[in-house]
Amino acid sequence: MVYTATITITPKPGYTLTGVPAYFFTVPGASTTNTANSGVVTAEFPATAPDITDTGTGNTVTPSTNNIITSTNGKITLPVNQAGEVSFEDGVKISIPAGAAAKELIVSIEKVLEPQKLFPNKEILLSPVYEITKNFAEDFSKPVTLKIAFDPALVTSNQQVVIFYYDEVKKAWIEAAGSKIEGNHIIVEVNRVGKYTVLSVDKVTGLPVRTPVTESPTEITLRDVAGHWAAASIQQALSMGMVKGYLDGTFRPNHSVTRAEFAVMLMNVLKPQGAGANLTFTDTATIGAWAQSAIAQAVQAGIITGYEDGGFRPNAEITRAEMAVILAKALGVSTEGKTTSSFSDDKDIPAWAKSSVDFVKQAGIAQGKGENAFAPQDSATRAEAVTVLLKLLAQWSN
Repeated sequence: MVYTATITITPKPGYTLTGVPAYFFTVPGASTTNTANSGVVTAEFPATAPDITDTGTGNTVTPSTNNIITSTNGKITLPVNQAGEVSFEDGVKISIPAGAAAKELIVSIEKVLEPQKLFPNKEILLSPVYEITKNFAEDFSKPVTLKIAFDPALVTSNQQVVIFYYDEVKKAWIEAAGSKIEGNHIIVEVNRVGKYTVLSVDKVTGLPVRTPVTESPTEITLRDVAGHWAAASIQQALSMGMVKGYLDGTFRPNHSVTRAEFAVMLMNVLKPQGAGANLTFTDTATIGAWAQSAIAQAVQAGIITGYEDGGFRPNAEITRAEMAVILAKALGVSTEGKTTSSFSDDKDIPAWAKSSVDFVKQAGIAQGKGENAFAPQDSATRAEAVTVLLKLLAQWSN
């Protein structure tokens, strides 16, 4: 039940309402409508805000105090002229204004499971691909607000973040104009459903950024590898597809490796079968699409885990202690048992890593630094990562 009021706005002498768009006026607490160039406003006030059952899921959804129905499971059902918000996995949220549809509205959000099939040119995804559907073909009567989380660590200073939607007729990704950035979220108003994702666009060319370098098994020449202590290992890793270089022709061997990057390198070595586990980390939305499959496979195999707070921290630099534990688990070696190691900085090695650190040293996979120090909290570099993973492969193949 609603109460309806009609409000007539009369312009001052000498003024007109020409140019005033439809749905321009708002009344607090009411759903309002007006036609273009008109000052006649219809305001509908709800009598109550009862619990509403989402017919798509059977869940009871309670309207919030500002009369907006919310749902966090990716599905929502809204009566006519009812505002709502639906989110999915903390990665995407749609804000639907009252009057967005002239009939009951059912909206669903799902993650596309194999997004790489939609990107033959290997564009770099900053977020998963989400498919938004509703229960009728017409566009929304009013724009809805789409908010998607993305990974800012994948964006360089010469790039910008853009939301794209997939044109099913042209089979092409089209920029959704008018977006704005808020922290690690991008927001845009749209009036259509379909597939949406976030891409990084080159500021000069205006084109989406693609995955760097080649996957060719032949020798790859990168200008900062020659003369490096790990040059042979880097070349071997490049040739076998374990790791790639960058578009500027560098490898950056002394740069730190993130947890997500190391997971991808490791899975490129082990090449497991299957899609992997369903990722339920509190920060899953921040895991780049390029790393999701590898992390899911590593989690499924019990090789990599998250932190006590429920997060995975994909963009955190992996420490040498963490790397030692992952290497031990990959070879099926117990990470418990040893309470000391032979390194001079044994007191700095976390208890949960001591057994693994001792194993990788005895197995010849990883060694110390300087005067017999392991440096457990130091970040692992790209050169160190490919070197230990090649040694892991040799052990794993025997």
